[in-house]
Amino acid sequence: MRNQEEAAIALRPTGKAPRLGRETSDDRHLRIYRLVRERISLLHYPPNTALSETELAGEFGVSRTPIRRVLQRLHFEGLVDIRNGIGTIVTDIDLKTMKEVYDLRMRLTDLMADLSPRTVTEEQLAAMEALLARTKELYGNSDPEGYGRLCNDLHEVMMSMIGSAPLREITDVFYYRVARIWFTFLPDLDWNGVITDQETEVAEMLAAMKRGDLRRVAEVRRIYLNRILSRVSSYLTGGHLAEPAAERTSPTN
Repeated sequence: MRNQEEAAIALRPTGKAPRLGRETSDDRHLRIYRLVRERISLLHYPPNTALSETELAGEFGVSRTPIRRVLQRLHFEGLVDIRNGIGTIVTDIDLKTMKEVYDLRMRLTDLMADLSPRTVTEEQLAAMEALLARTKELYGNSDPEGYGRLCNDLHEVMMSMIGSAPLREITDVFYYRVARIWFTFLPDLDWNGVITDQETEVAEMLAAMKRGDLRRVAEVRRIYLNRILSRVSSYLTGGHLAEPAAERTSPTN
């Protein structure tokens, strides 16, 4: 699984080409950090899972020191809890926290077009085209992990369009802070309805990117973050998907 995970991350839309020569300690830290973080986001490590420094060190072929550094970073970002005498435990998220973080993410999304916006590149357009094709392949094929990886990759494309380093950093932290709780609901939701939303979001973002309209890209992202909250709320109350009239958007041809 380790080699497959590393290959998947390396092939991400914004993945950097590997450095020639020996891996530096910073490169190693980032590689391990991203793999462990993704495992948490995809529920390979569900909430309350104990993470062993010794086992992770053995898996990655390193000492416990770099593993401890990775876990401390994940602790700072709220993904694990380090407890004296117990160890490192993957945290859980309550729905109140999820809503608060999503509300903040929607506000942050609006800033991407204002703070050092970047010019859309051909590489980013190609990445979105590939994401759109991958989304269509998920119809009728209930694959929560595949959907989770697609969402992670869409997030990476969004990150690549944010020019402000502080905004990019906080956006990344908050995305992974709550991504996993959304994925826990997927098996109980209308799968094709979720994929329809995803396809429309990616298609509308792609159309806006082709026009160089980052403000519209941000608007579409905000609309669909709100739609996710609507789906979860609807599921918990036993109703149907509620979409605020002001947030509705038409599919892009």
